[in-house]
Amino acid sequence: MGKRERRRKRERARAAKERRAASAPKIAEFPVHAPRIRVVLTAGQPQEVQDLALLYWEFTEAGKWARTVESIGDPQWVVATVTSASHATLLNSLCTQCEEPIRVPNRSWAARVAGSRLDRPNSTYTCPDCSAVREQEQQQERKRRAEAARAEQERQREQAEERARKISKAFDDEEVKDGTDRALPPPSSPGFALYIALANHAAYRPNKPLPSMDDLRPLGWTGDADSDVTALRDLYHGGLIALSRKSPEDCLEISDEDDSVSFFVSPARWRLTGEAATRASTVREITQYLMTGGGQAAHEARRILADRIEHMEIIDVMAYLDELLEDRYGYPAVPETRRQELAENIALGFISGYTPGQMICFAWRAADTAAGWKERNALMGPPEASSAAVTILRGKIEKAVEVRHAIPEYDSPRWHQQPVALLTLRKLNADVKRVFDRSVIDACPDCDHQGWRDADAETLTRCVHLPASTSGEPTVTSDVDDTPVPPDF
Repeated sequence: MGKRERRRKRERARAAKERRAASAPKIAEFPVHAPRIRVVLTAGQPQEVQDLALLYWEFTEAGKWARTVESIGDPQWVVATVTSASHATLLNSLCTQCEEPIRVPNRSWAARVAGSRLDRPNSTYTCPDCSAVREQEQQQERKRRAEAARAEQERQREQAEERARKISKAFDDEEVKDGTDRALPPPSSPGFALYIALANHAAYRPNKPLPSMDDLRPLGWTGDADSDVTALRDLYHGGLIALSRKSPEDCLEISDEDDSVSFFVSPARWRLTGEAATRASTVREITQYLMTGGGQAAHEARRILADRIEHMEIIDVMAYLDELLEDRYGYPAVPETRRQELAENIALGFISGYTPGQMICFAWRAADTAAGWKERNALMGPPEASSAAVTILRGKIEKAVEVRHAIPEYDSPRWHQQPVALLTLRKLNADVKRVFDRSVIDACPDCDHQGWRDADAETLTRCVHLPASTSGEPTVTSDVDDTPVPPDF
């Protein structure tokens, strides 16, 4: 607080004192023997009350009260009587605001302000007049803050209502999307093939939204969060999917600049646009393109699909090994420092020709061997066992390749969580590969040695090696794994 403000406060306090003095009843001042305190008696008090007040306030030269309150009379009655009929001014304790001696109503306040000997300079308390001014200012400040708080609450309420209105309108806009402006993403987009998995998922869960990426944690649709985000965005901008009204509201964001509505992909839930027949037609179109499409773009799309399936298969086996270590043995997951090596070891198994079911078997054996090794070595802890499983897995794969062991094929157990789109895209990739498989082409009676057959008198088309009634038709596959748990050995 600046000097000018303090001076104004002192002036206001003095003015308040003068106004009260002009209207107050006359008072008589009776100085006490000690120079540290001055007693002021309200005029018109009976003599016995005045005498009682002087006895109460009398202070000795030695710095003590001349008598105790109990020696004067009943303490409660004495204090109440003296407080109503007198007050004391502390000559050595000045108000921190107006620098006038502070007035106190009783001994307790006197000791609190000036100390037990009434000689302590004051650096804390203000006189009643300045206190009244300060209290008035504080009341005004509290009132101002309360009004500001009410205004802020009202603003927030209006803002919340406006946000709710905009969100509701955004969902209304999403609900009217009927797929009339549908456009497939480029074949190189991860959303091109993923649409088939979304359609398959929706077919088994009618009238329910497609789950969000947050719902499908940790592996999501394909095990690759970045790829899933790109796929969903491409499908959304192509009008093939729309936001579901069952999406959490906090996935939407309202712009403060232009009131536009945007959304976060991960928490959003979705629905497929268009009628069931239209969606089935889109699935056939994508499947037919991947199976029979010609040119560099179609070839690249098939390669991207194969690479994505390979990546998903590796992620699936890694997740299964982690689940074994954590849920069956109580160990931590494979340490982050060895996850790249683990992925390379699993890729070696697939390159060596082992199927996903056989890789599940390899992972089970690696985890079981690591656990047995830990039990035989007292100094080996759970983290070391999880790390050892990586090395053991590679050793088992290399040994099986070397001696040509027959490896049983395990189905994934019920408790194993795999990328949701894996089963659907795995079958799609197998169907696409079958079309170009040399042994299948050679055995097909409907096509030539290069896999072509006559569509009509003048046109050749890629043969899919199926009866004409089902040629190019996609097979809908459940992504719910209901196979039994593999036996332990």
